[in-house]
Amino acid sequence: MRGFRAMKESMKDAEKMSSEDCLENTLFRLFPDMEFSPEEEGIVPLFREGLELAANGDLENALSQFDAVTQAMPQSIKAWRMVGKTALMLEKFSKADAAFRKALALDPLNIEVRYLIAHSYLLQDKVEEAASDLIDIIERVPEFLDAYYDCGVALQLLGRYGEAIDVFRRRLQFSPDFDTSIMCAMTYEMLMDYENTEKYYREALDMDPDNAMVLESCGAACLELERYDDALRYFQDALDLDPDSPDALYGRGRTFFSLDKIAEALADLTRAIKLDPENSLAWGMLGQLKLHLEEFECALHCLNKALELDPELLIYDFRASAKRGLGDLDGTLEDLDLALEYEPENVEFLLEKGVLLIEMQRYQDALPVFDTLVQMDSQPDHLSLRALVHMELLNYEQALDDLSAAMESGCRDIDVFLRRGEAFYQMGDTTSALADFRTALEIAEAQGDADYAQKCRTLLERLQD
Repeated sequence: MRGFRAMKESMKDAEKMSSEDCLENTLFRLFPDMEFSPEEEGIVPLFREGLELAANGDLENALSQFDAVTQAMPQSIKAWRMVGKTALMLEKFSKADAAFRKALALDPLNIEVRYLIAHSYLLQDKVEEAASDLIDIIERVPEFLDAYYDCGVALQLLGRYGEAIDVFRRRLQFSPDFDTSIMCAMTYEMLMDYENTEKYYREALDMDPDNAMVLESCGAACLELERYDDALRYFQDALDLDPDSPDALYGRGRTFFSLDKIAEALADLTRAIKLDPENSLAWGMLGQLKLHLEEFECALHCLNKALELDPELLIYDFRASAKRGLGDLDGTLEDLDLALEYEPENVEFLLEKGVLLIEMQRYQDALPVFDTLVQMDSQPDHLSLRALVHMELLNYEQALDDLSAAMESGCRDIDVFLRRGEAFYQMGDTTSALADFRTALEIAEAQGDADYAQKCRTLLERLQD
């Protein structure tokens, strides 16, 4: 499970995604709003010095200063809270948690302290504890807006995407918020709901129109929706802001490829890789483009590079095709098995593997593949291919069952009739074999397929002789 701190890092990613400071950069902006009681006047200078140290990036000395405040006035909730916040920024979680517990003991109903404890849980990847506390905070104090973002993130990390979206949307009902709109869009993206993905990225873009990364995200959503003109517009707008953005070039290149504009796609993907040689997605897409051009050696190089950079990139099926184009059948089979490890119920991968095993004459290995395929999707082509395997294994009765089942579904494929005719012949039923060969001839003649028609006539002549 991806941790909260990793998510925050990807969200910060310079100023690309977020136009607002994240929590860690706003901890010390609360001072002007603090009100001190008359008995607290003595700690104000110490407090101010601690805040100045923190503002200058000297967090260790700031923490020592806030510790001094707690020693001067142990009953100050503000002091314990600032000790906890500073310790959080230094990732001194035990000290932060102890300080927050002290503050909570002084004021058990203090909602900000309860929130900070939950936030500390998130930073430590104690996601379930954080989610539980944050849900409770929102239920008790619905207007405490800071809790919504963290709560939604915690739920997202737990894979509770529907609940996360509900929390993000509830937060946005109060007022527009850039970071929340981004996270809502990202969660819809995980659910592959690209209509809503674009909607919430678009909301974020309304708040920050010149944000290149959000423009790229809108383009990616439109690309998934096959709205290629919109995708091109978003990627072009991103490139107008940042002409050297590898991600925008990758997105536009992928869009050009989808539109079969091969030269433009090649130019964008090549430039993206030149600007960012570690861009696994661009390498993978360039490999697919080269595969489309049947430049198998180059395709294999690009796909290998992509997988070297990111072994979890789901492009093993494309690399299998490149290896097949180079005649490396064993390598093709190895990559199809890798693809099926990630997507074991992918009908297309299973079919490719089964056909490849037939080509390699590994019929015993092919049979369980087609058994699985037929169990998942008993369309005529799958039944016919399994019948072919059965016939190579001399299992004529099983082949006959599969071919008859294919015909019962309305199949009028010439190969199905020819194979069933062969199965009947091998079982000694010449009459049924002749009937199937004649039907195959009628279909071939109706379709104008001269080669198949001649093959059928030859079989009929041999049987009749």
